[in-house]
Amino acid sequence: MRKIALFTILLLFVFCSSGFTQETWTLEDCIRYAQQYNIQVLQSSIGVDQAEIGQKQSKQARYPNLNGVGNYSANFGRSIDPTSNSFIAQSLQANSFSLSAGAPIYNGFQLKNSLKRSEYDLLASEADKETVMNNIALSVAQAYLQILLNEDQVEIAKNRLVTTKRQLERTDILINAGQLPRVNRLTIEAQTFSDEQAIIFAENLVQTAYITLKSLLNKESDFEMTIVRPEILVPENTDLATMTVENLYTEAINTQPQIMANEYKKMSAKTGVDVAKGALQPSLSAFGSLGTNYSSRARKLERVDQTVETISVDIGGMPVDIGFPSQDPVFGNYAYFNQLADNFSQAVGLRLSVPIYNNGVSKLNVQRAELNVISQEYTADQARQQLKADIQRALADARGTEKELAAAKKSVEAQTLAFDSTEKRYNLGAATTFEYAGAKDNLDIAKANLVSAEYRFLFQLKVLDFYVGKQIKL
Repeated sequence: MRKIALFTILLLFVFCSSGFTQETWTLEDCIRYAQQYNIQVLQSSIGVDQAEIGQKQSKQARYPNLNGVGNYSANFGRSIDPTSNSFIAQSLQANSFSLSAGAPIYNGFQLKNSLKRSEYDLLASEADKETVMNNIALSVAQAYLQILLNEDQVEIAKNRLVTTKRQLERTDILINAGQLPRVNRLTIEAQTFSDEQAIIFAENLVQTAYITLKSLLNKESDFEMTIVRPEILVPENTDLATMTVENLYTEAINTQPQIMANEYKKMSAKTGVDVAKGALQPSLSAFGSLGTNYSSRARKLERVDQTVETISVDIGGMPVDIGFPSQDPVFGNYAYFNQLADNFSQAVGLRLSVPIYNNGVSKLNVQRAELNVISQEYTADQARQQLKADIQRALADARGTEKELAAAKKSVEAQTLAFDSTEKRYNLGAATTFEYAGAKDNLDIAKANLVSAEYRFLFQLKVLDFYVGKQIKL
């Protein structure tokens, strides 16, 4: 019984531990999970699978093909006997089997270029998937930091309520001592209710941010999870002043998968022109076939009966008997498998196809492929321009947020001094409750703005790290 009890406790411990690890998520856990199970990532994975199938199809198109055909027919009225190729006016049943093979020898290098194009398409699909995964990582990081920001706002609101309740107690003491009128208590009490409402609002924002994160993880909104709160250190000294758009763009152009995806698509389009031009050239292929057939009306020669027909002829008044020999073939049933064996045929050969005129379809396909190359070049140029614009915007946002962070720190320092002064004057009866509440509101707003600026600045730094190919982590 003791062993059973210990084993049960061990199972409960393992179960609880595994449950805890499943509900507690780090940023790296969230990014790794989202990059596997996010709907957009799963859709991009299908694109990769389809490109792999296209590549396999291009490879297998170089190999010979082999096809088998079996036919059965019941014919009525005038029809052709497949065993004799003669018309008969009788009903019959026919059965045939054939096996044919073909192998390409030369077709204007269409197979070779098609395989090369499919390889570029596969590389482009993989790069597109990596682009989606990178975008999902940024979205997850933003949602993760938003949760941390909202949780900090909850703590700020709770601390504000504690301060307000403490001041309410001091106000009651001053009122009981006759230093303040009782009406001053109403303002502080109203502030208490407002602080409680702010806590509820901030907690709702936390839940909303969790729903956003769960959606990125492809989890239900009622899924229980808690993120790990890391020790976040906002860099004091950054080199944003020395960063330039050109330097960041030079690094990003070699690391961002969307740029490589468009390059692969452009190379695929150029190869498509070669494929289309190959259709203008002659093609040569080899073929071979085996076949046999059966007919219910077929008969097999069993023997030939020799007969002599005698005719009496009067020659010079004298009757003379003259014999005419004849051969009468006798046919019998032709067994099914015997027919298949006797009708077995084989054929091998070469097939040369020379394109002469096909309504201009092949030339139009070449023109269409050339236009596709131009379109892909424009798309690649647009992607590079968009990347440069995104980097320029990210660097400007980071620099702007850094200035906001510095201003927010100074604002908190100033509002702290102002609140401390107002609080001392209020405790001495030299300041009104409105002055006290106003100073407290200004300080709380300054603290909230500081926290928000810190998280926004941290996220902007992560965006810049992303563009230079660094892993997103806290």
